[in-house]
Amino acid sequence: MKHGLDAVSAPESKLIITQSPFDAFVRKYGTTPRRGVFGYFVHELGRRIVGGRYPVGTTLPNEPDLVEQFGISRTVIREAMKCLAGKGLVEIKTRVGTRVKERSNWHHLDTDVMVWYYETGPSVEIMRSIKDLRLALEPEATARAAARCTDEDIAAIRSAYEDMVSSIGDINTNADADLRFHTAIFAATHNMIYSQLIDLIAVGIYANRTLSGHEDVAEGQKSALPYHKAILDAIAGRDADAALLASRRLLDSWLVNYRDF
Repeated sequence: MKHGLDAVSAPESKLIITQSPFDAFVRKYGTTPRRGVFGYFVHELGRRIVGGRYPVGTTLPNEPDLVEQFGISRTVIREAMKCLAGKGLVEIKTRVGTRVKERSNWHHLDTDVMVWYYETGPSVEIMRSIKDLRLALEPEATARAAARCTDEDIAAIRSAYEDMVSSIGDINTNADADLRFHTAIFAATHNMIYSQLIDLIAVGIYANRTLSGHEDVAEGQKSALPYHKAILDAIAGRDADAALLASRRLLDSWLVNYRDF
């Protein structure tokens, strides 16, 4: 996978700001903003933990070492550790230090954690989990959308699809429209909990643009249009069975890119 991480120094500190293709995604879906020394430090440590630089069971550097390494205050470090503890990544113990917890304790539903997996090179386990999640959620969401949608819902789904059609060749704009398409479908379920589940798979949809080179991604986006059109038509026709099958066909085509997982 291509991630295109770039790094620049943060003003007035030694902290390196890593710029990522996922920055825009985090601005919309993330739980910790990527701004200011605190935000960048949380995401840097999060990537290091998820990526294995600080393996499970190890103790993170102590405060004086982190102050020296990053040139930031103890207050920022303490708040960042609390943030990571809240995501289940670390355990803070007085006079012992901050230890990286077992991955089974990590809050994998936290979008920041999911993004860190992608940014550091997702494991086979997380990719299989995302694949399995999409297979379980999307067809059922699409069927519910077909059964419950309003005219306004259909208009939102149609608008996103038309943006996908008009942006073929511009992989980022097309991917953004693709995400809006699926977000609108989940919203059309009119289930306040179900509609928020899009956040769990949004990172996988967003990350499709990073799977390979520009030409391959653009071709994949073009070839996916008929599958999206079939979903739109089924929902517009309020045919839940057809919507479910159309969603499964789309996922079957998408899974070709994940045959190694």
